[in-house]
Amino acid sequence: MRCDFRGPLRSTGLLCTLLAGCASTVQAPYPAIRADSSPAALERGASIFHASCEACHRGGDVETASGAPLHELPSYMGRFHASNLTSHPTAGIGAVSDEELARAIRYAVSRDGRLMVMPSYGMGDKDLAAVLGFMRSKHPLFTPEAKPAPRSEFSFIGGLGFRFITGNEPVQRPPIGIPVPPKGPTLEYGRYMAHDVYDCASCHTPGFSPEKTSDDEVFSGGMAFKDSEGNEVLSSNITFHGTGLAHWTLEDFTRAVRDGIAPDGSAVRMPMPRFRGMDSDEARALYDYLRSMPPRKNAVEGARPRLTATFQRPAWVTTAQGSAPPDAPVSSPAVVATPAKTASSESATASAPASAAASDPGSSPHAAGPAPSDSHPPLPSPAPVDASKLFTQFGCAACHAPGARYHAQMSRAAGRTEEELVQWIRTPARFLPGTPMPTYEELLDVATARALAQWVKSGGPATMASATH
Repeated sequence: MRCDFRGPLRSTGLLCTLLAGCASTVQAPYPAIRADSSPAALERGASIFHASCEACHRGGDVETASGAPLHELPSYMGRFHASNLTSHPTAGIGAVSDEELARAIRYAVSRDGRLMVMPSYGMGDKDLAAVLGFMRSKHPLFTPEAKPAPRSEFSFIGGLGFRFITGNEPVQRPPIGIPVPPKGPTLEYGRYMAHDVYDCASCHTPGFSPEKTSDDEVFSGGMAFKDSEGNEVLSSNITFHGTGLAHWTLEDFTRAVRDGIAPDGSAVRMPMPRFRGMDSDEARALYDYLRSMPPRKNAVEGARPRLTATFQRPAWVTTAQGSAPPDAPVSSPAVVATPAKTASSESATASAPASAAASDPGSSPHAAGPAPSDSHPPLPSPAPVDASKLFTQFGCAACHAPGARYHAQMSRAAGRTEEELVQWIRTPARFLPGTPMPTYEELLDVATARALAQWVKSGGPATMASATH
């Protein structure tokens, strides 16, 4: 009997070829860009890093950018883990050159020459040098962590799909010479922020092709992610169509992308980051640029809120967008004012967020000002509220329930004073500039926040049902 092995051999050869193709290296230049450690550059680099990098590279239970599992990506693609960016010489980037880091950021190419599942940023040379300067700084985020991040691995199907879509080629852009447009409330600067710094275009356009941000579906939403509970969430349509941001005011938009609160009072869905460093010029530029784009009809499932011309904003929003009360601090006209005492427990329960609000109330402050001291006046008595219901209603459970990404912070938070927790709940960016936790100062008055803080200190989050992943 004679066996013909040619068929199986051909199949095996084809399989090996495909697998080798998925693992092949690519050619990408090393930008001759060095870290800029000047005070202005460190401030700019910190703003960009907190907005665009920290959410992926700092895990929920650590205080350093030592890497984290990327649960946001579909599981069928494989298992992915963000890199350790601490200054450790072997596990982190301590021994990595500025040029290697610049290549990873500009082309999404790893040190061993492979395309990574991360955005490639077309930011100008000056901004890229500022980000490198911040990464080389003594900021606590980069305190050496000796544990290396696990290697990312494509599944067979994920690897084939990624290679097919990308062509196994990095995005085409010059290694040096990319300018930073003059900062101001202009369409040019708005385009720069949307495409090259905050990378709104990649996340809010469906698909994985490097060329997708230049096609007709740009900003129409629909790219699939996983939220903090492991549920699929599709990015929102951010064109100014009725299925997108039509009827959103500049104040609505600024509060959503900076503070994580949508116009109806709900928490903006994860994994949308919070652009904490956004100033009034950037907010206006980004808003006007998106408004200048062609409206695209795409009613993304689960996206909210879609406003109408007659949408009634909660009372606290109306107050913030109109005339602020006499005791409210003054802010730029393009960025919503912050009325410190306008929210009541009634307005706080007027809307129910459908997604996550991540924070780290158990970690130490990061160069954002000292924590409140015990010398502060005593806080008022808590309002009669159902704290567990409020915890779910404002999206906290999605990130802090047992099994959720940020649950570990709850045990550390219980050791803080009520005064500190109240400040964490209302103004988390004061303690951790890059936190994705929404700012609840406008929704929760001090008394209501204190009731929630007391419930957290009593171990309330541990009694909740586990999140699913």
